Amino acid sequence: MTRAEELVRRVTAVDWRAKEHDFGHGAECARLLREYLRRAALWVRVLQEGREGDFFAAGQPDRWPFFDLARRVDPGVRADPELLARLDGFLGAHAGNPLTGRICRAALDWASLSPEALAPLAGMPDPFEPLVGVLEAGGGFWIENGFVDFVECRVRLGTWQEHDGTGAAGFGVVRGRTSVRGDREKGGRGGG
Repeated sequence: MTRAEELVRRVTAVDWRAKEHDFGHGAECARLLREYLRRAALWVRVLQEGREGDFFAAGQPDRWPFFDLARRVDPGVRADPELLARLDGFLGAHAGNPLTGRICRAALDWASLSPEALAPLAGMPDPFEPLVGVLEAGGGFWIENGFVDFVECRVRLGTWQEHDGTGAAGFGVVRGRTSVRGDREKGGRGGG
């Protein structure tokens, strides 16, 4: 099974009807989202090195943090049309949020990257794995006032620079609000 086939299998295995009313996984989803933000920021930093301007337009609210990273690695990457149709058909019937569709399509493009395209970036983490985990763990979230809200927990989106691990303070998640203290105070790594 290819990485792209495995991704579609995982997404289509999510019971979206049960998940949309299940708010008990907010803390786990917030942790996974923070890991996605850290990984996405790492990819932005590495791929922008030596380029003029904002290669990702990551300063734009409609771009950060949910963007098609695979096309920045290989502009010619395209998911298998049959897999894309299967994914879109499932999401159209089960997951009404357009952001969920955008995330899943970006993750499918990522899973469709060839080993050759990823070879120069060996050792970098899969950026979309934590987001797929969010969907599997309870999935539903919305964005409001610069936060991703999981009902019982919120994660501040901030800028990619605030999540790349090089800043002194990251954004820690606490129940019902976000802490600017970062998680160094909790014994973890800072920077989101």
